Amino acid sequence: MDSLPAPAEIPRKSWIDRFQALFEVLLLSGLVSGFLAALFLSLFRLQNLANLMKDAKTVAIYLLLESGITFLLLALVFKVHRETLGSLGLRWKHWRRNLVLGLALVPLLFLINAVVALLFKIYLPQYYLEENPLTQIIHTPQQLALFILSALVAGGIKEEVQRAFILNRFRTYLGGAAAGLVIWSVAFGAGHYIQGMQGIVIAAIYGFFFGAIYLLSGSILAPIAAHSAYDTIALLAYWVFAKAVVG
Repeated sequence: MDSLPAPAEIPRKSWIDRFQALFEVLLLSGLVSGFLAALFLSLFRLQNLANLMKDAKTVAIYLLLESGITFLLLALVFKVHRETLGSLGLRWKHWRRNLVLGLALVPLLFLINAVVALLFKIYLPQYYLEENPLTQIIHTPQQLALFILSALVAGGIKEEVQRAFILNRFRTYLGGAAAGLVIWSVAFGAGHYIQGMQGIVIAAIYGFFFGAIYLLSGSILAPIAAHSAYDTIALLAYWVFAKAVVG
């Protein structure tokens, strides 16, 4: 397996360094980008913030806009530290192996989803959901295509780059990659609150899973491939199933 590249020089770990790292983690956590994206849409569309998640086109645009803001913030942080995506494990050496690894893990993701759903149905039926609330707002092929695009950008790429950045900051400054993996997985799950308790648990498990793949493989390509393929297949499967039921 690849190993993540070592920094050019070992940074000092003073309290100032740790505070700056914590600030950057919070900056890239989605709190800032999510607020700015929602605020922009609410002002532009003259809508209440609470209604932004009720229209498929609006949700997709929000996800793409939030991703763009996150990438911009990441670029600014990288410029300050003179870092590159290579420091997060974006390297093309052994890219085929990492791509195959990511795709091979997709069935396991669906198995995890099925097991968690079954456990909720049996033991926590009050929180059990037959389907993701977000997929219920997809009604046309155009909306499906826009959702897949936003899922690839916001989920497959942005969330994995974001995860890699945060895990690296934890590894160097904030108590280690293991602590970062647990903390960010919980936070990642909580960020999916709109999908209900079942969605929160599944997202937290997936977050841990993708983070573990990244740390073990040393490459960001494997979790990007797994996440992107899973989201795309899940959306297509939902659409085919929904059309079959309606038909």
